[in-house]
Amino acid sequence: MNSFLQVFYSVFSGLLLSVAIPNELFHFGYPLASFFAISFFYCAIKSCKSYKKAFFCTFMQVLTTHLCSSFWLVNFKDFAIFTLGGSAIATAFIGGIFGIYLYLPYRNFPDSFLTRHKLYKKISETPAFRILYFASIYTLYEWYKSSGFLGYPWGTISSSMFNWPVLMQISDITGAYGITFITVFFNCLLAEFISYFVTSKTIYDYKKKINYILQIKDITLTFIVLFITVILYGTFQYNKTRTPIKQITSILVQQNADPWITDSDEERILTSQRLTREKIKELEQQGKTPQLVVWSEGTLMSPFPYGKDIYEFHPYEDPLIPFIHEIKTPFITGGAVIKSYNYNGHFYNKFFNSSLVFDSEGNLRGTYGKLHLVPFAEAIPGSDNPFIRAFLMKIIGISSGWSKGEQLINFDIPCNWYDREILPPEEIIDVKVPFNIFETSLKNKPSVKISTPICFDDSFTDVMRPMFNSGAELFMNITDDSWSLKKSSEYQHFVIAAYDSIEYRTTLVRTTNAGYSVVLDPSGKILYDLPLFEEAALAVDIPIYQHIPTVYSKFGNWLPYLIIVMLFLYTLYSKKYFLTHKSISSLK
Repeated sequence: MNSFLQVFYSVFSGLLLSVAIPNELFHFGYPLASFFAISFFYCAIKSCKSYKKAFFCTFMQVLTTHLCSSFWLVNFKDFAIFTLGGSAIATAFIGGIFGIYLYLPYRNFPDSFLTRHKLYKKISETPAFRILYFASIYTLYEWYKSSGFLGYPWGTISSSMFNWPVLMQISDITGAYGITFITVFFNCLLAEFISYFVTSKTIYDYKKKINYILQIKDITLTFIVLFITVILYGTFQYNKTRTPIKQITSILVQQNADPWITDSDEERILTSQRLTREKIKELEQQGKTPQLVVWSEGTLMSPFPYGKDIYEFHPYEDPLIPFIHEIKTPFITGGAVIKSYNYNGHFYNKFFNSSLVFDSEGNLRGTYGKLHLVPFAEAIPGSDNPFIRAFLMKIIGISSGWSKGEQLINFDIPCNWYDREILPPEEIIDVKVPFNIFETSLKNKPSVKISTPICFDDSFTDVMRPMFNSGAELFMNITDDSWSLKKSSEYQHFVIAAYDSIEYRTTLVRTTNAGYSVVLDPSGKILYDLPLFEEAALAVDIPIYQHIPTVYSKFGNWLPYLIIVMLFLYTLYSKKYFLTHKSISSLK
């Protein structure tokens, strides 16, 4: 395969993967495309003749995927050069490095090396090894690019699978990377088959074809058994009957405000209040009262705790704190929190992008600061250090914007037993659910532990897993992606967050500024949702299920680590074999 065709295959792979990922045409993605996209890339890498070409092919594949699927990053106003340009180059460079590793089984050794390493050659050149190796390295690539401070989980194979929810169900064991592995596994198997039986010069050599079939038979059967197991497990989990133990009647507000208007929050507050009152009346007509009201990320501009005095009178037409008194309902909204610190006699402030929790009397009862900030947009590396913060203030006049949150927090919000209307109050104590002292003493007034991940938080295991393991019974994500102005952006964030509901078998609620506002059950099914980029609200009974640890909640991303260990052991074996045979050869 010539260089032009290698690059063409790599770019075409990126285009096809962009079709699989949620886009402007297929809002929840087109998963079938992901089962063919990587096969073209596999053929390109297989035909490379050098590390340099492998790097370039992978660079182009990743760059194409990123630019075509995340083009909406250009709308991040003054930071577009970082969010689109910087992230595209950085992600493509990371991909290129992994491309070097993808190429290893195909590199050319000197004849003397091959003659001394027949066993190594025999292993590394088998179709089974190439398939498993490629699928493993590609899985590591998606894990690496999606982790850490610079992590970007968008543009991944797993994000294309929402329309095939049965496949997603194994994520409560393997996380999203199990879906990546099995999808790439199929791509590699397909590419090996096509490249040999369709494009190979031995197409009419039946003896060689039979020999090849014998080589690929075991790995093909392995994939079939693995895929059938995944389908059976997924079918069972997706259709499994799950009965809630509690529920909380909530109003979720989507105000559809312009996020770039930062000089005043009056319009977004008034809109949110109007939508909230409308839903309260709707519940009253059903004989219900709300137990929780939730507004989206960044709704309030004045930072707390000082903001409380401001919102006693703002907005002038309908002040916020009196409004909370009026509705007499616990209230969660996105806003800012400011904290003052003393460093060597100098006072400085930290600002936190936060969720604010008010009780029914309008008292601020707790805050949670966003833990995973957007790199170079919300956070500058090292800016939490007082010395660096002071330096930035002195040199460029700013201290970095937002600071990373300081701790995980779950909020206890009163709710109802799921079957409260069936059992009389005196019998509620006998409902077979796990009780703690607090719940038992209140009998028919249980509470639900709510975690409130903010925007980007819901896409990272190092945030969501500790939240669940600390006792969270409900994920209440508040988000503002509306700056993107594109539906594909909203749905891409949603499908990545959707894995949280399955990985931890926990209800996920997303309350957003303009979309995608939705309630998901523990199997990833949409219970309620709102249209994108419209003023709207939901008044719903959110189901709460028993908090049961999953394999993924206990062990996290064990699959990528297992792959690393297996590759390390294989490397040690190869090195030992090389040294042993080199020594024998020298004696001869």
